Amino acid sequence: MDLARSDFTRPITLAITFTLFGEASIFFLWGVHLFPNGVLWHKVAWTGVCGLAMGATIGALVNVVVTGRVDRKRAVIWSSFLYFGVLALCTLFCFQIDLATGSQFGAREEPLLFIAGGLIPALASSVVYSWALYSETGTNLLSRLGY
Repeated sequence: MDLARSDFTRPITLAITFTLFGEASIFFLWGVHLFPNGVLWHKVAWTGVCGLAMGATIGALVNVVVTGRVDRKRAVIWSSFLYFGVLALCTLFCFQIDLATGSQFGAREEPLLFIAGGLIPALASSVVYSWALYSETGTNLLSRLGY
């Protein structure tokens, strides 16, 4: 199987794009609108660092486990599983951090909503991420978008 550079950069750049968008959405909804208390700069830093770290971790794991190693069908399953797994662990980790730092994003006030607000979008976006990376239609779309 011949692999191009984009076969390795796409999983990372797409994951970072998705996680930064997701973190920005959480920041504005939870950190600014629903729970405006706390230090805004801390929330911005948390959002940026977590978005980059989660995306880079997902992309690296997909490259190590999936890229060039499995057929398209298995690639969709594995990349979706890895994507969701990282985000699920990060949701639980961030929940604990938020509790310990005074509930910047509402973990103390709305624990179930905090966790569901991380897991449900993670599951939905994992399917889109895997489809975009490993389906013929998805890879064509990414090429047209410049990924």
